[in-house]
Parts: sequence; C-alpha cells; structure tokens
Amino acid sequence: MAEYFSEKQMCQFKEIFNSFDKNGDGNIEAEELKSVLKNLGQKVKTKYCKNMIKQYDKNNTKRMEFKEFLDMMANVFQYHLSHPESQRNNGEGLDAATNKKMEDLFDSLDVDDSGFIDPEEIIKLTEKLGEKMTIEEVQELIKQVDKDGDGRVNKDEFKRLMCSK
Repeated sequence: MAEYFSEKQMCQFKEIFNSFDKNGDGNIEAEELKSVLKNLGQKVKTKYCKNMIKQYDKNNTKRMEFKEFLDMMANVFQYHLSHPESQRNNGEGLDAATNKKMEDLFDSLDVDDSGFIDPEEIIKLTEKLGEKMTIEEVQELIKQVDKDGDGRVNKDEFKRLMCSK
C-alpha cells in the first residue's frame, strides 16, 4: 500500500505512527493505542483497541506494524474516494449520544473555550502526545478541514471531520 501515498504523506504517517508507538519498538500495541485515545479525550476499553489492531494485523502478532498502519490509512483514503458523500457529512443527523460525545471531545480540545480549535491548542496537544509540530505544519493540517478559511477549526468543521470515516 505504500505506493498509494506520496513521500510527504508517508512522512506524516510515520510521525503519527511514532506518536502512537510510545515504547519505540516499531509496533502499536493495544495499550499504546488506548493511551493516545485517552489523551485525546476518548475513553475506550483495551478490548476495543485490540479489535481495531486485529483488523489490520496480518501476521497475528497482536500489534500493528507500520506497514499494517499504512494499510489502515489506505483503506480510509479509499473509502473517502469511493464515498465522497462521507466527506460532506457535517455531523447532522447524529444520535444524541454520539453528538454529545463529539461536542465533549471538541470542548476538551478547545482549551481556551473560544469555540474554536486553534493552532496553539493543536501544538499543545501534539506536545502532550510526545510530538512536536511547527506552526506551519499545524496550519497545513488545519487547512484540510477549515471550510471557512479562518485558520481555526470550529465545531461544525470538527464534526464533519469526525464523521468522514
């Protein structure tokens, strides 16, 4: 699946992978995945993380290697290409519980309660996850979801991103 991505994307995915791989052994284990999701405000059980990893664990090690991580990312990209309507979903029509979870997650990322996730908040989050991003990298990341072009992510943009499986 590596041929599916540009060199820049491969580098970005490697950085993301490394942020999950807390012990630096070249694999993402269920506890590492759970830890990252917890830092992002998601409460998940270890069993859920094991099931996520199992879907892509081709060699049955119960861990996700970088190539398997790329396979997962390729599936996400292929889904978006074959289901363009998923990218237009703005979170409308969600059940009340899911909508509440998304709003709670957004609120946990919006540290200054401004109603937006701004570059500084993303930088602080990535530092918390053990990664450092430059302001330019963060601005590029925001551009991908920033529909109104204000340089920040609002609640609707966040929901649209989270609903675009």
